[in-house]
Amino acid sequence: MKMLLKYISVNELNFSSSWENGLIKIKAMNSFEKIMTIFWLFGPLIYLIERDPADLWLTFISIIFLLRCIKRKEWNWGSQIWFKSALFLWFFGLFSALTSTEPYFTFQQGFVWIRFPLYVAAAQVWLAKDRDIRIVMLLSMLIGMLIMCGILIAETIIEPKTRLTWPYGDLVPGGYIAKVSLPLFCVLIALAVSKKSKAGVFSGIIGLLSIGVSALTGERTNFLIRACGGILASIVWKPKFFMIFMLIFFEILAVLALFFTRPDLSNRFGDQFLNSIPISNTSDDNPYWGSWRGGIQQGLLNPIKGIGPSGTRNSCANLDTNLPKWLPGKNYCGNHPHNFYVQLFAEVGTIGLVLGCIMFGSIIITCFKARLTNFNCPMAATAFIVPLGLFFPLQQFNSFYGQWGNLFTWFAIAFAVSQYQGWRETKKFPE
Repeated sequence: MKMLLKYISVNELNFSSSWENGLIKIKAMNSFEKIMTIFWLFGPLIYLIERDPADLWLTFISIIFLLRCIKRKEWNWGSQIWFKSALFLWFFGLFSALTSTEPYFTFQQGFVWIRFPLYVAAAQVWLAKDRDIRIVMLLSMLIGMLIMCGILIAETIIEPKTRLTWPYGDLVPGGYIAKVSLPLFCVLIALAVSKKSKAGVFSGIIGLLSIGVSALTGERTNFLIRACGGILASIVWKPKFFMIFMLIFFEILAVLALFFTRPDLSNRFGDQFLNSIPISNTSDDNPYWGSWRGGIQQGLLNPIKGIGPSGTRNSCANLDTNLPKWLPGKNYCGNHPHNFYVQLFAEVGTIGLVLGCIMFGSIIITCFKARLTNFNCPMAATAFIVPLGLFFPLQQFNSFYGQWGNLFTWFAIAFAVSQYQGWRETKKFPE
């Protein structure tokens, strides 16, 4: 293990020494802290099983963290803007639910959402406050990502199809590749273009493997998150421009080779994708725009407080699609509007949308502060890319109040936010 870690270690991110130091620090913890830290480190592997185990894992950590704060009376972390805006958004969502036409359903959907910001706080404040422990988690992500890549390659060989489903049986494995391992991917790409060494080459190979597998899944939005995140990661941390050129060259070459051998994928990522972009195609036959349109229409009907968390899935079908007349296209009523910003406008109104934007922006800023305070560390320097990519407004999203997609998204957000520990100095938070 130690020999393997040396191949991906550099001075700024020494996996080998952090693995040893992390294990020493875990052994020195009391029994409770040790069990919870190990349990947290197994997260990427638990995510490989299914939605329910992953949800139980995240929810359990959130509840334990809340109980821990109650016992220790430690709430200084709650003064951070990103959490206060999340808390206000949660409260307003509950108010919107209670005053909606379906209070029981929407209140239930809105109430359980708070576990995601609580998990982010648990990672930042408690489980991932130590850099060596975070690097051990990065290694756990690496193991999980390689296992998932192996599973999806096997599926491609055994059951080749345009949209991959293993190991979940759903069209979501690309979410694991693109989101759960996004912090790791950004670090790998940053190392690949900055180090003319075995570590740089090894990092580049793993990064190219993962983006190739991401294309194999057929999930266009997740592929773009990974591709764009990799491009940004390649230029924000000590880049060598010749290495960037080589990385992009091999990346394009690999993707083109894949598309030439798989016409179904080239069509899905080509003409089908261009014709489905909501902003450029607002015609009646574009369901992607139709889902946005249904959300916009419902937001216009309840512009202040919306119709309650997840309420759009039940009320969309009852809309008069001839209204508003100035809005082009035809409504497509799925489970949600497929865009965080449109969904917030529809379900918690303008007030909720503003609070959501403040939360998204403050999370990005918090992660960018990690870059400013510890630029020498590639984890910290690239952390802001994670929320920037996952919250970028012009894309198709899972449901903001949903489960599976949020489990992927908030796992990555938590790791990114945990890179910033500078707030402890100003708040005098005890270690």
